[in-house]
Amino acid sequence: MKIGILTFHHVTNYGATLQACALWTFLNSQGYDVEIIDYRPLKIVWKYLRPLIPLKQPEKILVNISRAWKMRRFLLSHVKLSPKKFYDKKGLEYYRDKYDVVICGSDQIWCLDSFRGFDSAFFLDFVSKQTTRKISYAASFGNTVKLGKYNEKICNLIDQFQTILVRDSNSANIINNECNQKAIKVLDPTFLIKYDAIKTPPKIQGKYLLLYFHAEIEPEEEEFIKSLAKSENLTIVSVDQPKKIAQINLESASPKEWVGLYSEASYIVTNTFHGTIFSLLFQKPFNVFLRSDKQNKVTDLLRDLNLENRIFSVKGKAQPSQEEIFDIDYESVSKILESKIAESKQHLLQAISLETVDDRNKAVCNQE
Repeated sequence: MKIGILTFHHVTNYGATLQACALWTFLNSQGYDVEIIDYRPLKIVWKYLRPLIPLKQPEKILVNISRAWKMRRFLLSHVKLSPKKFYDKKGLEYYRDKYDVVICGSDQIWCLDSFRGFDSAFFLDFVSKQTTRKISYAASFGNTVKLGKYNEKICNLIDQFQTILVRDSNSANIINNECNQKAIKVLDPTFLIKYDAIKTPPKIQGKYLLLYFHAEIEPEEEEFIKSLAKSENLTIVSVDQPKKIAQINLESASPKEWVGLYSEASYIVTNTFHGTIFSLLFQKPFNVFLRSDKQNKVTDLLRDLNLENRIFSVKGKAQPSQEEIFDIDYESVSKILESKIAESKQHLLQAISLETVDDRNKAVCNQE
């Protein structure tokens, strides 16, 4: 069986790169012939190319090029891309009937409120429903809570899906309530694989506190980070975006180095979804400094694991006490996660295997 995956794969974001790799790796491990459809909308390409152009900060150009090159090299060495590459939806028609199953997801491929806007390709409008099974896996609407003017178009496209698996409750509610279709919540694909072969241990002496932030650090957050690092004698290490409070800034880490930093950290502070996930995967003490644009997905995940107390908002919530900082019952968390991982794998494999059943039924009918 041949499977195509449509997702965000050509970016310089660690979470997006690793989720694409994880979904491909899991399906490949199940014996499927799977490849990521190399679709790169020009709007997204330009978004990630702009930092490579030295305008106001020419000193950043080498750092950004290095990170982009490492991301690309990682992707090419860990997944299989489709033989053809397209920068517009029209080109995707080539893949109309080239796969038995096409899976869209994971990531916020359905978010209408981002710079990407609405792209019907991520609802698989180019795929023939007569020849190909349409599935979503851990697809997300992100911060979008209403389909608005796109309601009719999106719901018509969703009607052509055989199975709809989403990443968060908000996305499930949109599908259930606005499109009157059943959507099942599953885990992000980064939960589906192990990372022993996808990590490089860091060359950092001593224990460290890892920062992974996609925003400026607020004064209250900085106070918490400095206090924690001082009390535990931890070096502050920032990965991706440099931070003034960090003793070590690693701006161009490869995805394997990024994973390795998580595996060896003594404490993690992040404001990102995948930063939270890898804290959980490596069972690290952590805190999430919540931003409004991350609220749906991070809160949803931590609520399911009874870990909402790991969220620290500078507005309206006190900092965690010293007793709470390292107190995470990972035995209980692991039990919940193991069950959810098994369920997620089952939903995905069942959605794919239904195509085999359909094929057999067609073959019987043809013989008759």
